[in-house]
Amino acid sequence: MANTIFTQVVNRERDIEAVADGYKTKIKNDLWLADGLQKDAIQNSWDARLDKKHSKDWECGFSIQELNKKNYLCITDKGTTGLSGTKFFTPEELAKILEKISTENRRGEDLACFLNSNWSSKNSEDGGNRGRGKTLFLVASKDKKVFFESLRSTDNSYVFGELYLDNIDKQVKFVLLYDEEGKTAFNNKFGVGISPISWSGTRIFISNPDSTILESVRDGQMLIFISNSRWESIKKYEAKIFVDDGKEKRYAELPYWYESKEKIKGIEEKEFPAEIIKEGTSYKTKRLLLRYAPNSDLPDSIRGIAIQRGGMTIERIPAETLVKEQGVGDIYGWIEMENKPLEEDMKIRCEGPEHFDFSWNINPARHLKNYIQWKIREFAKDYLKIIETEQAKKNKIQRTAEQEAIRSLAPLFKKIGLFGKYHGKKKRKEASRKKNEVLRLSMPDLEFPRDNRRVNYEEKIKGTYVVPINEYGESILVLIRFFIVSEEGKTEILQEKEISLHGDANIKIGPDEINISKKFKVGGYSLKARMIALEAKENRLPDGTKIEKGTILYERVNQKFYVETDPPESGPFDFQPRGKEDKNYIFEWEQEEDGYIIFYNELHPRIKSLITNQDKDKLKEYLIEHGSLIALQIKFEELIASEEADLDDEDKELLMISKTNKPAEVFPVFLKKYSEFLWDLNK
Repeated sequence: MANTIFTQVVNRERDIEAVADGYKTKIKNDLWLADGLQKDAIQNSWDARLDKKHSKDWECGFSIQELNKKNYLCITDKGTTGLSGTKFFTPEELAKILEKISTENRRGEDLACFLNSNWSSKNSEDGGNRGRGKTLFLVASKDKKVFFESLRSTDNSYVFGELYLDNIDKQVKFVLLYDEEGKTAFNNKFGVGISPISWSGTRIFISNPDSTILESVRDGQMLIFISNSRWESIKKYEAKIFVDDGKEKRYAELPYWYESKEKIKGIEEKEFPAEIIKEGTSYKTKRLLLRYAPNSDLPDSIRGIAIQRGGMTIERIPAETLVKEQGVGDIYGWIEMENKPLEEDMKIRCEGPEHFDFSWNINPARHLKNYIQWKIREFAKDYLKIIETEQAKKNKIQRTAEQEAIRSLAPLFKKIGLFGKYHGKKKRKEASRKKNEVLRLSMPDLEFPRDNRRVNYEEKIKGTYVVPINEYGESILVLIRFFIVSEEGKTEILQEKEISLHGDANIKIGPDEINISKKFKVGGYSLKARMIALEAKENRLPDGTKIEKGTILYERVNQKFYVETDPPESGPFDFQPRGKEDKNYIFEWEQEEDGYIIFYNELHPRIKSLITNQDKDKLKEYLIEHGSLIALQIKFEELIASEEADLDDEDKELLMISKTNKPAEVFPVFLKKYSEFLWDLNK
């Protein structure tokens, strides 16, 4: 009996799951599918662009579309070759095309390779030449079904088809139609709401897309993934890549952190020119640029050294994993490689199939990693150690001056009857609070175990998240960071997220609750949050502030709590630095639930000089003198808001001055009390 040769029957559903698992492992966020999808789709389109040198007329984007009462994620490109290659009509013709690709390394057979797993018509110089990215389209569809159309630049021929997983035999199958027959099928499938493609390019329709993809498109996260991975293409070629959530079409912009040094405040930068990374090899960089950004709002998604290949970021190496020095985590930057042989060998030998990592134990990746490590050390020697030490000293001086000023002001607080929420003897109506800002953060559900905000070990703080609010009138791309700061100034980020903030947003940033374990030392802490603009806007804020990339839009969240200790009795005030390039601002104050915060402008020349000269005593004196005047002003505001029956005689006397309609008499009273306080303090 002759041997029977069987062809292995492959369960393609398991193959699709394996591809998904590969991406999920390499991409460390919950929206891994959206991140992986945008990277593969854009890379395929970028490689197919007609104008390779300048990318003229090239565009690629993602949109949510409802067609014939069904949701689709539509991936569109323009200015590309389309699904070019030999037309085929039978399985036999397809087999011959794939055979030629295999034996002759034939290029340009994009149509055949797009429809068949693990085939690619790209050569080793192109990105994504392993044929896995298109499988991700099926992963992204809950129906495991994708429709596509293309108008080919090579022959002006139209192609329409369907690619799907057969649920019965678990094989991936496709239907393919050309020209008028294809256009008729397109119209029958999608109805009158959309017309067949009329430009050179391709459209892919992912049927019933995964909910995480819809979420990432609607909240702007997809746009941020694109900006963070394709920033080099945007910077060098002004690449047009958009996301359309059905309400608004937005184009990816260059992230603030990759702007020129002149546009970013408070950074040090060094550029290393092209050089050989390892003696005895021809592996050469184009350039390495390192930046040191201390005390910045650098997002986690940008931290580290971006390894660029083919105009996109493949991986970021955290600087602190390469060099164990204090402050190295505030270094970021990027490296560009010469195409041959370094970039080509990095891609062929070391790059993962998902295009999100490299194998760093294989050369030339090992050589490159050692080179970056060496340059970070050189950069740190020139800049980091001096700057880090000086900045640490300044921070310590400011904190010490603030704390000593608060203690010195405590007698005045008590004398004029200003107390915090938990120490006051009189109930007064609140002084008028600052008007809500149009872009702000709220903590609506914060709940402590007890009224005085003491929290003991094994207890919980509930509602520990912020809700962003947008009443600006248009959506805006922002970074929201929610964090805890200890009395010593140590910061722990609870969550940060980059989102496109719409007016109807309903988003929570941060955990639902915080368990107070013994990792918290005894003492005071503050829950804080900050909203930062990631794009410039033409319309200003109501107070006249111009919105630029990096503008701090809101940072008034400051909820204190105390671990295993009661709140201090020093008074209802707290000093905090808030730097602004604004000549009209030196001090401002805001009411919070348990007192007031006095903000001082650390960028104001008068205060900046005290900080720069590290003169703690003079900074303390300056805060005391101005804090006492501000305390009197707040007292006056509280009196105006109070019920007269609750006031003592001294308070009534001051209040009567305000009612005599003689404002000129107010300041002499202030000056008298101010003088008395400083006299007693200095005596």
